[in-house]
Amino acid sequence: MPSGRKKRIMIACVTFETAKVTEPAVFYEINKVHIIHYVKDPQSDSGRIYGEFYDRVVELLDRDSPLDVEVVRHNERVSDFSTMLRTVLNIIQTEHGEGDCEIYVNISSGSPEYAAASAIAAMMVPGTIPFSVGTERYTVSNEAIREQYYVDGKPVGLTAKTYPPRTLPSYVIEMPEEHLVKGLRILHRRNEANLLVTSGKMVEALKEAGLWYRATDEVPEGRKSSQRQTEAVYYQRDFIAKWVRNGWAKRDELHNRYVLTDEGQIIISTFYIE
Repeated sequence: MPSGRKKRIMIACVTFETAKVTEPAVFYEINKVHIIHYVKDPQSDSGRIYGEFYDRVVELLDRDSPLDVEVVRHNERVSDFSTMLRTVLNIIQTEHGEGDCEIYVNISSGSPEYAAASAIAAMMVPGTIPFSVGTERYTVSNEAIREQYYVDGKPVGLTAKTYPPRTLPSYVIEMPEEHLVKGLRILHRRNEANLLVTSGKMVEALKEAGLWYRATDEVPEGRKSSQRQTEAVYYQRDFIAKWVRNGWAKRDELHNRYVLTDEGQIIISTFYIE
């Protein structure tokens, strides 16, 4: 492992996929992989199949990774959302507690319950990196799809019959504050248009957009400079400090202004779209 590089840890679920687990591990140069899968009865036909997929993933990690990868096995019921949320959260918190590391959470492999739970768990712990991978090429040809997923000429899919639906537990994840998101969008638009983003110009733009909630306008004419100073302090406290703390903006020292981070770009493209 290169000197000074943080230990890289990946969490993934294995059911019937191999490449979606092993290729990201190689790409990110992962040192340690937590693999969640479930085998109720290793001697049953289904148990042997699930076990074979797990064994193949471990084999490919050993063969293809440029590093010596430590594999930690978690035999947990992957079809149970609460179990998956508890398992993934526990792994993330334990690894963070053991030292400085980068934790990648693969939400593309495994069961739907794992995918949903792992995405939520990753968002609950700051600094955790969720990611997904798309399929570039399938192992089954179009002709084989008709042979395996059609019955009497009708498309059926892999599942022929389901169990009754089970509702998932509800976990409240608060939306970001509206005035912060819309204010951030104003900052971005002014930066994109090469307009001034000084505190005075930003306060003016925030007022025009109805996002300024401080009562700073009722100031005698002779004290306008004091008003501008007060507004600059409030702008720093109510907007910039929160943008930076949330990881949405950072200072561009070269151009002496604040610009959006990648996360900030995602925030303005997701929430409170006009």
